[in-house]
Amino acid sequence: MLLAGIGHLTFQRTEFLAQVPRWLPSHPHFMDFIVLLSGVAEISLGLAMIFWTRKKAKVGIALAIFYVLIFPGNISQYTNGISAFGLDTDEKRFIRLFFQPVLILWALWSTGALQLLLKKKKSKTSVSFFDLKAQLLNGDTISMNQFRNMTIIVVNTASKCGLTPQYEGLEKLYQRYKNEGLVILGFPCNQFAKQESGSANEIQEFCQINYGVSFPMFDKIEVNGKNAHPIFKYLKAELGGFLVDDVKWNFTKFVIDKNGKPVRRFSPTTPPEKMENYIKSIL
Repeated sequence: MLLAGIGHLTFQRTEFLAQVPRWLPSHPHFMDFIVLLSGVAEISLGLAMIFWTRKKAKVGIALAIFYVLIFPGNISQYTNGISAFGLDTDEKRFIRLFFQPVLILWALWSTGALQLLLKKKKSKTSVSFFDLKAQLLNGDTISMNQFRNMTIIVVNTASKCGLTPQYEGLEKLYQRYKNEGLVILGFPCNQFAKQESGSANEIQEFCQINYGVSFPMFDKIEVNGKNAHPIFKYLKAELGGFLVDDVKWNFTKFVIDKNGKPVRRFSPTTPPEKMENYIKSIL
């Protein structure tokens, strides 16, 4: 992959230009940009395969997606009868079309990505959100089953984060729709830049005094790693992120519908106000 990526940028650049689909804009600068972008992507994926072994399966998924995205170039080469990489006959170009699906399957199989995807599919049927439990800030342990038939937002929070003002938007959303079946569950977490270092009492006081938080707040937990809380392990498995499923930062928001099915994951930077239309649609 590294050699192919370097080839995009140097000695095989003309060959790769021939594979840019002809239905894209034919301006030379645009076509050159596509080849350069493809080369950078291939080099990045090659380096990730070598050095990011801990996430090899996720890299394999990204690699398979890359092969899918460049497949139209092979189709274009065949349909337009373009000679490149020694493919100077229709027969050779036609045979090359079957090579790309093999690469996609290889990327998934050799990296363990296929097993990961199958495992995820299987695991989704083994547990329900309503089977899980968590401890409130006051020390009481409650079951998620008490939120059955409600629309739920689960969010990891922090008191000293640039996104902490999202508490205000979350509280407004809760007040506006709680009588229609919305509940928000806040889980303080100190894993991101140690921005939630306070005690349970300090967290409770901070939330109430500064933002008037009235939705349930739970005891401080971890959301990533081997000690991640079961609720976040479950939600990450059901609603994975891009390349890695880990929660990226404070105020990642997971939405669970009335049937207990996780249906949407909102990024930390998505303000609660931007979630309102979606929440209204599933209440």
